[in-house]
Amino acid sequence: MEAYPTKLRELVLDAYDQDVETDEIADNLKVSPSWVRRVNQRWRELKLRGAIQQKHGPNPKLDEARRQELAKLVQKTPDATLEELKKQMTLSVSISTIWRTLKDMKLTLKKSPCMPASKTGQT
Repeated sequence: MEAYPTKLRELVLDAYDQDVETDEIADNLKVSPSWVRRVNQRWRELKLRGAIQQKHGPNPKLDEARRQELAKLVQKTPDATLEELKKQMTLSVSISTIWRTLKDMKLTLKKSPCMPASKTGQT
């Protein structure tokens, strides 16, 4: 569900400035009285006129500096395994965290073939 637009919030606050009752504001704007009260309360307590930005999920373990460190490690050793990258990292994180971060950054690891090179040509 999307937040109500800032223009609607402005109308609520302007109506409160003109001493209009909460129920009347809600009826005129076709919103709930509780939402009207929350908009006014947020303005009184926090001085915020717009919608509060919602945050979903925990903060990422690897911040921007750690992501750059990981990108440099991948560039330096593109054939490293996730376990090897984990050992080279300064911050201790799980292998799945490294994998998710690499996927998010659209970086791939170039693996060396496990078998010996073909004698007849490139593989």
